[in-house]
Amino acid sequence: MACLIRLPGDDGPGVVTVTTQERDNVVRKDAAVAATLARMKPRWMVGLHHNWHDFAFHYDPLFDFSLAGEEDLIEASGKPFPLIPLDACNFVPEYFKPGIPEGKFWDVLYVARAVFFKRIPEFLACMRALYDRGQRLRVLFICPVPPGAGQNKDDTVLDVRKLYESMFTEEEQDLFTLLALDFRYPFPLDLETIAFFYRSSHVFVHFASDERRCRVAAYAWACGLPVVAMEPVGSLLPARLRRPPYFFQADSFEAFPELILTALGASAKGSDVALRPLFVENETTKALDHDLAGQARLRGRPYKEGRLAATSLGIRLGRHHIGPSSTNTLGQPLSEFLDFIDQSPIEALGRHFSRPDPERSIAAEAARSPAQSPSLWGRLRRTLGKQSY
Repeated sequence: MACLIRLPGDDGPGVVTVTTQERDNVVRKDAAVAATLARMKPRWMVGLHHNWHDFAFHYDPLFDFSLAGEEDLIEASGKPFPLIPLDACNFVPEYFKPGIPEGKFWDVLYVARAVFFKRIPEFLACMRALYDRGQRLRVLFICPVPPGAGQNKDDTVLDVRKLYESMFTEEEQDLFTLLALDFRYPFPLDLETIAFFYRSSHVFVHFASDERRCRVAAYAWACGLPVVAMEPVGSLLPARLRRPPYFFQADSFEAFPELILTALGASAKGSDVALRPLFVENETTKALDHDLAGQARLRGRPYKEGRLAATSLGIRLGRHHIGPSSTNTLGQPLSEFLDFIDQSPIEALGRHFSRPDPERSIAAEAARSPAQSPSLWGRLRRTLGKQSY
């Protein structure tokens, strides 16, 4: 989503980021929104948060920097571009932490939406193979189910529950728990609840074959869990750490069962906290602030660190001002949000900025009193061709 990270002032520019979905579906299709972003540039640095890797990336100078992993963007022309090597995955709340050994209940945890690229049938087949080998593992699969699941064969697993019930006996289902949650998609559970399940598990698995920088894997490493997954999932880690006991790389789906057993052996030796500084938000927020200061100073602008709205960046950076309100959208048009932060006095912005979720606070105010929202004046200004009001 468009995410408000820093307010403008004498100590430096404001910072706001836009997601790639907002860029593709709004900014590139609405010249007025692009013009608003350009007009904001004297007071604001505008960043682009990449919600997916892009190996044919074309740098757009409308955006001052990109937020993505160092290996997740390849500029098509080969030219350098401003990059901050962090994204939503790097801002994990503190309560994702190692659990006590006696509190661990599940051997294997997988958290994945019921969409095709998560490779859920392959995950279920792996668990079937382990059970057939006599490995009576306790498994927890938390699976948010998208609205309209079953209507689009290209995008969703048609019926996760039906597939699960057809592959595992009642006795096996006592060991293998499926939570197929069809509400509040894509985040049916709050993060503190999700963290409990991570702390109560030994090993995390991820079966996507082409997904990079997965937030759910970051949660696992913050909790000290070994992760069994294919090579792209390891992109969250520095190359030197993409190895046991942190990462067990599967080169094929057939390799997963044995790697899971090996990872369980590593987990029995205790949780490893070595990776926490890469993901836990109180550490990574400092890195983001430092990198933003560097971007500002490259442009000859002052920047005093310690002024970020740093809460919940792990969710806020990747949400969208597209579509109706949900756990992953704001229900406020991007144009309205940008008009609000561009035109509101700093004091008014500050009231929202100090709250745990500034963007949702702004959207709520606009919904309560649309006639008073600066976005109305912004729309009139664009319509009448005026530069101020």
